Amino acid sequence: MEFHFGYKSSASRISLTFLCSMLCMWTSVECWSYYYSNTTMTWQDARAWCKQHYTDMVAIQNQEEIKHLNEWLPRKDTYYWIGIRKINDVWTWIGTNKSLTPEATNWAKGEPNNGKAGSSSGTNEDCVEMYVKRHQSPGKWNDERCEKKKTALCYTAACKTDSCLHGECVETINSHKCQCFEGFRGDKCEEIVKCDDDKVTIPNNGSVNCTHKYKDFSYDSSCKYSCDEGYQLSMPRPLRCTATGSWSEQPPKCELVRCQELSHPERGSMVCSDPLGPYSYQSTCDFTCDEGYVLTGSPSNTLQCEASGRWNGSQPTCVAVQCPALGDLEKGSVSCGDATDTRFSFGNTCSFTCNPGYHLVGQSNVTCTSAAEWSEQMPQCEEITCQNPEGSRLITQCSKPLSELRPNSTCSFSCEPGFELKGAHTTKCSEHGLWSSAIPTCKARQCPAPELSTSIRMNCSPLTPSVSLSNTHPVGVICTFSCDEGHELQGESSMECSLQGQWSITPPTCTAVRCLALESPENGHVNCSNSEPVYNTQCSFTCDQDFSLEGHELLTCDHHGNWTGEKPTCQAPSAPVAAVASGVAAGGTALLSGISLALWILKRLKQRGSKFELNSNSDIDPPPQVYKNSIDSLI
Repeated sequence: MEFHFGYKSSASRISLTFLCSMLCMWTSVECWSYYYSNTTMTWQDARAWCKQHYTDMVAIQNQEEIKHLNEWLPRKDTYYWIGIRKINDVWTWIGTNKSLTPEATNWAKGEPNNGKAGSSSGTNEDCVEMYVKRHQSPGKWNDERCEKKKTALCYTAACKTDSCLHGECVETINSHKCQCFEGFRGDKCEEIVKCDDDKVTIPNNGSVNCTHKYKDFSYDSSCKYSCDEGYQLSMPRPLRCTATGSWSEQPPKCELVRCQELSHPERGSMVCSDPLGPYSYQSTCDFTCDEGYVLTGSPSNTLQCEASGRWNGSQPTCVAVQCPALGDLEKGSVSCGDATDTRFSFGNTCSFTCNPGYHLVGQSNVTCTSAAEWSEQMPQCEEITCQNPEGSRLITQCSKPLSELRPNSTCSFSCEPGFELKGAHTTKCSEHGLWSSAIPTCKARQCPAPELSTSIRMNCSPLTPSVSLSNTHPVGVICTFSCDEGHELQGESSMECSLQGQWSITPPTCTAVRCLALESPENGHVNCSNSEPVYNTQCSFTCDQDFSLEGHELLTCDHHGNWTGEKPTCQAPSAPVAAVASGVAAGGTALLSGISLALWILKRLKQRGSKFELNSNSDIDPPPQVYKNSIDSLI
């Protein structure tokens, strides 16, 4: 508890050297001192002088310090520069962006006024002076122009290099205190926080490996979990011992790995074996096809779920078997539907017609069987007067019965609903036994493949082989629509190919799900991966310097249009409580009273000194220290 006022170098000093030195030795408390200059100078020069000869200019911390300085500074009616300036219209302590707190301010009546209310000093009064032993407003503050000359008021720091082992040394009135780093506590920050090692449990089908930065299961210790093959962690993050002495997470579990659920193939079946769980690690699924169909799309008809959570192959599908291609019919023709590779597939039927002047002998239709063979032999065409004008889907109306067609017989043609006529609408049997026009055919009406937007899925039923291998859809097909995850359907959900070969509606579209726009938290910032808050957009949050993030650091827009958590906030740090030592009795007291007071102070400080004896046997090497001047104790 040593205060210096008077002469030191070019400064003045009044010292209680002997008494204060004894007090510091007894209590092991580092002391600090006040100083003032013999000459006056501007505010900027005063601070530079204080920093050159001492630690810095005095920044008033509280009312006790103001009272002490007003009583001990010797010069009456003297004006002293103190370490407070106006920055961006805010009164601020030097060396910090923190504004003055109400408990530390001591403005004189009507101050600060920046030259207003009758002041003759002009404007821009951005610096602060303190009245000492002034008849009016002793110890009060006044805003003044920084260019004016006043007495400099300085201090020296109390913090030493070994004051705090794992923390920052903070100046206080006539002493210092330690602000411990995260995870440390104690008077000199020598004690490390520990976590309960019993809470680090080994999961079934897994293991745990812990690493320790300081001591076993102490602050910043980390325990990383892993699982046996075929199992995965319920929570991938490691456990970390926090500064509160609790683990950052609950111990995870090792959960059985599961593969994507498989579906029965169209025209086939699937049988699965699940020794550990449905569609999980080591599950196997066997695929078979219905009669007339064979597996394709996979090297094996058995799939197994691997430890990676993926099947060892792609899911097979069932396709129809193929019959041998039919040759040309002599004196006739073969019709097997549309001209695609599927016309000779299982279940498909081919029909035969003869040229004009010939008639068909044998079956007019053959079908591809499951044995990959045609159901009948190919027919033959024999010459007739006039051929029976029939065809697939063809509606014939003749002037005579079909068995009595003779020259001059006429026939008109149309098609069944859903089909359109290809060829002449009428024909006439000539004298040569030939029809005047070839027998027409009926081609099934088709709807064109719809133009679809991205992120949309279409499923059509019934799905015939011709649909899956062409760009058209037959009459009667109904197609339904759905959207990818994170998108929503705009329009009707289904449409049908009509008898006219046109879709019943315009195909719908899919638009991305949107979340509510996020704003930056107060005293913080937000940074998003997309300019619009659509599905899968990620937004990260940060805080300004000296503010801490409370809540989730990263939010994601999910497929429901909701953010994955609440918007975080930025919290200001708590103001430390300054330990204030009592001032010594005012100067000029009688010698006997001073001695009695000194003896009483010595006794009290000796009792208090025993409370600050610290254990010097710490086995933790102290990191480089960061020190703050008297201003930091106010933050």
